[in-house]
Formats: sequence, C-alpha cells, structure tokens
Amino acid sequence: MILSICSNPEILEILAIVKIIMTIIFILVPIVLLFSLIFKFIGAALKSDNDAIATIKKRAVPSIIAAVLVFVVPTVVNLIVTITFPNSEYTECVNNTNSKSIDNLYYEAAVKSVEKVKKTLLKVDYYKAESRIKKVKSDKKEELSNDLLSLKEYVDIMSEIKSAGSQRNRKKLKELQEEIDIIDKEDIKLVLSTQIEKYMELLLVYDPILPDSSEEIVKQEETDTLKIYITKKDKYYLTRIWALNPYEQLNKRNANPYGSKLERPSELLKKEVSEKNLDNQLILGFNASGFYLKDSNGNGYDTNCVDHNPKVNRTSVGTIVITNGEVIRNEYNKGDLLTWFITGVTEDNQMVVFEDKKIKETNPTEKKAWADSVINSGIRNTYTFAAPIIMDGQKTNYNSSNSRMPGGNETPKGLQLFCQINDNNFVLFTSGYETRNKGINLFLNLGCKTAVNLDGGGSIALIFKSSNSSQIDTIVGNGRSLPEVGYFSE
Repeated sequence: MILSICSNPEILEILAIVKIIMTIIFILVPIVLLFSLIFKFIGAALKSDNDAIATIKKRAVPSIIAAVLVFVVPTVVNLIVTITFPNSEYTECVNNTNSKSIDNLYYEAAVKSVEKVKKTLLKVDYYKAESRIKKVKSDKKEELSNDLLSLKEYVDIMSEIKSAGSQRNRKKLKELQEEIDIIDKEDIKLVLSTQIEKYMELLLVYDPILPDSSEEIVKQEETDTLKIYITKKDKYYLTRIWALNPYEQLNKRNANPYGSKLERPSELLKKEVSEKNLDNQLILGFNASGFYLKDSNGNGYDTNCVDHNPKVNRTSVGTIVITNGEVIRNEYNKGDLLTWFITGVTEDNQMVVFEDKKIKETNPTEKKAWADSVINSGIRNTYTFAAPIIMDGQKTNYNSSNSRMPGGNETPKGLQLFCQINDNNFVLFTSGYETRNKGINLFLNLGCKTAVNLDGGGSIALIFKSSNSSQIDTIVGNGRSLPEVGYFSE
C-alpha cells in the first residue's frame, strides 16, 4: 500500500507539503523553547527574583533536551531506517517528495495513460490521459499531447461503435467497419475491429422465414436489408417480412397537413418515395392506425371523441402520435380522446405494446407518467389499435365484447393483422373477408410472440413497390383515404 502511495504524484504533492510543514515545526519548536527559556531567565534576573531564577535553572536542562530531541529525532529516525532498510518503501516515499521526482512521476503516469488509451480507445481513458498530461511540467509535455491527439479520431470511432451497438444498428456498424479497414495502424485497427465483432455476435441475425409450397406467391423480392414474400391462400394474403434492422426500416407517412385531409395509402407512399428518394428501394406498405373522422358539423364516426378537440379530426386515434421519431401529439390530459393500444418497435428491435388506461385516470401525474413511458421507450413510430391478439406467444382474451375490436373472432371481416416472430421476421395477415381466429392461428403456428389487430374493414391496404420499378402496386384494399400509411423499406 505504501508503495502505491509513493508512486502516486498527487499524493506525493500532499506529502511534500506535509514534509515542509513538519520541517518548519522541527526547526521552529526548539527555537521557541530556547528563546522562551532565555526571556524568562532575563526577566527573573532583572527583577532579582532568586526563587524564579532557581526554578528556571531546574527547568532549563529538560527544556534544552526537549528542544534538541525535537530537532534531531526525525534526522536520527531517517538515518536508522536508511541504514537498516536502504531499499524500503518508506525511503522511496521520503526521496520522492521533491518537485523533480513528482514531475517525473507525473510524466510516467501520463505516458501510461496514453498507452492505455491506445489499448482501449475509450473516451473516459482519453479524458484521464488529457488530465494527466496537463500536470506534466517537462519539455516532453507537447510530445505527449500530440501523441494523445493523434488517437482522437479513433476514440471517436470507438464511441460511434458503442452507440451503434447499443442501438442494434447493424448498418452503421458495417459502415464503421469499412472506415476501420482503411486504417494503416494495425494495433488500432485490431482494437476497433474486435469491438465491432463483439457487437455483431450479440446482434444475431435470424434467417428469413420462407413461404411453404402450398402458398401461391404473389410478390417476392430480396435485398441485403429487406426481403418480402407475399403469398395468397383461400381468402387471405400472408406477407412475410425480413428486415435487417426493423427499428430503422419500419416507418410511417402522415397525410400533410396532419388532421386537415386524408389520402389513399398508395398516394401517401408515392409522396414518401419522391421526397425521400426511395425510387430504387424495395418497399412494402400497409394501413396502420385506426383514425378519427368527423366533418366540421360533427358528423361522422365515434360520437364520444373530438367534439371538444376538433384538431384531431382525420388523425390517428390516441392521445400520443409519434411519426419517425417526432412526437406529433401528446395529449395525455385530454379525457375526451378515445385511446386504445399503442405498438411500435424499440431500438433493440422488439415490438412492444402499451395499454392506455389513463383515459379514465383522474390523476394528471399518473397520466403524464404513462405518456412519458411511451415516449421514452424509444419507439420511432406509434401504431394505434383496438387490442392485441397475441402477447408473449399466447393468444389474448380480447374480443368484441371486451375491447373495441369490431365483431367476434369468428365473424368474417376485413382484417390487417401484424405480428413479430423474432428480431428480424414480421408477418402481415391481410384479408377482405376472413375471421380473426384464422389469422391468429396462422400466427401462432408461425411462432409469433407479439401480434396486434391494426385498423380493418374498408381501411385495409397492402401495397408493394419493387426496387426495380417506380410503380406502386396495390395487392389488396387501398380503397379508403387514411391519415397515415406504415411501410418497410431498405
């Protein structure tokens, strides 16, 4: 422990100050004792006080001995220790408490800090090294600063790697790997590549789930980041979607200006393609959330909402609407807004479901806490619906009698069911006239862990755009104008 203290320049600086104070004490105390004795003797002699002179003489010898001991004991102790233990840690501490030794230790500590940065490329180590170098007083300080500065770009790359890894952003990790490949410093390249490999091992990429032979393939296309297989059987379409990074690839387009008009999903998607230069990308579009619809006279659907809040006309249902990371609406405190359930995909590519029970909650703090939980979950897009149909791989007990889902599970109707099987695989069940249980059972057989019933009826839409064509094909539905369209893209 003493050895570690003696090699720590910060502690040695404190010890050096303590040593100076002790030296002053060792010198000053004997002087004070001797002068005190002299002044007392002179005072007694001037007064011709023989008794006082006699008393002072008796105390003089012990005082002189005490003064001598205070002065010489530290020197004697150091001499004894040096002779007896010439290479002891104590001796090292004593020898190091001088400015030159402390400066050398600061330099050695700074060199070690820079070497550590080369091995870890972590920002925390970079800042520590920076702090160490500031305390170096030798002419080698500038050289150390330049060595550390030369590592800054690699430290920034490591920081980007960690950020992309925590967000499960495989695309970004691949881009960073390309940057690393052209680095000519092999030791640096190894540190960065090793970190990327660790994240890539954690970010398992599941194989796409392919259609079986009994299904008629309607559309099929595969790219490096998106694979779409649309099949038809009986009265329904089954769309298998494989996305490399669903968090980034599952998006949404709102009619603009939001709340002022509705547009057909194909038209919304067409505008998205044009504005975001997606002409050469594979895209699968689908209708998403349920929506409010009332005219200026209050006529239309859902007589329980919107009367006191007309700005939500022609918008997604719900107190919270998030589109591509932007919070479009957050009205957790509005009791007149009917809200059902919200789903979205988090940064770790997990489909989550939020049940808004706060519509009947009177405590504003509780309402806000729920809203914050949705926003802070990290989902980039909200899709609002009546009730989930599968949670944790099990069918839920929601039906027309205990939720806002229209009709029973065995009543044929227009359906758009959406499920996640694993991090990379999703499935859409789309039908103009089929039962919900049909879709639920298909999902369970495919291994869906989470599934929801998106807006249905006349709202259903399944749209496809090949990467080789600018044409947007309607597979089924797309007959009703809506406030938003969801889509997967490369």
